[in-house]
Amino acid sequence: MLERWGSVPDGPVVASTVDAFGRIIALSADGDLRVDGTSCSRVAEPGQFPKIDASGDGFVLVNSRCRIRPGFEAPRNGRILDGAGQVLTAFHAGDGIEELVTGPADEIWVSYFDEASIGDRYHPGLIRWTAAGEPVWWAIDDPVRLSWMDCYALNVGERRTWAVPYTEVPLVEVGGDGIRSVRRCPISRVRGVALSGAEAIFLTLAGQPGGYYHHLVPARLTADEVVPEQPVPLDVPDGGTLQRWVCRGDRMWLQFGDTWYVLGL
Repeated sequence: MLERWGSVPDGPVVASTVDAFGRIIALSADGDLRVDGTSCSRVAEPGQFPKIDASGDGFVLVNSRCRIRPGFEAPRNGRILDGAGQVLTAFHAGDGIEELVTGPADEIWVSYFDEASIGDRYHPGLIRWTAAGEPVWWAIDDPVRLSWMDCYALNVGERRTWAVPYTEVPLVEVGGDGIRSVRRCPISRVRGVALSGAEAIFLTLAGQPGGYYHHLVPARLTADEVVPEQPVPLDVPDGGTLQRWVCRGDRMWLQFGDTWYVLGL
């Protein structure tokens, strides 16, 4: 059952998330950056299709789309910001960014969809970056070879990160030294997952005329597979439209309209 967590500010909010410490971060179109409703800084040029999260005492901000032209320097569409919104470091984060999620140790995870590229590399799937904007792990380079055409779902917990890559759509567990496990997963159209021990719950989205419908699929984890239970419709708040979601460990936050809700195991 969804529980209300908090709201984003009034006005056009172009990026928002719930960070690793449960704070609601919201970036407005005019560059006003708020944490739990309190204005803390301003960001110059928020950009198109931005995504934001906390990083140390500041923030990381990426533009999810960027044009990479042959023969030109790759655009620096990622920025590490201090608490006042000033740029500390700018880096090339790649095109086709699906999710940006930072962990409690300030590691930065960026997942990508099927149009993604970074430099001259295509379909990176998932990359872990340092708090200085330096890539330290690429899913497509891991010794466990999987297809990362798209990263459908991402969960960044305290000690583990979980992902559901396309095309095989397994549930992949990633540790500090790379991929730790791969479980077969028969659940389709996954967009989010929360996990606690051998229990998990998946968020699935599917289109229909007039919009989307959402299901939650409880599941248990064995050593090598995900065993789903009967799906249940997501209890959508009255009049709410799913805007954003972020998964961290055993909790999943979902923004309907201007309100963030939490679902936990």
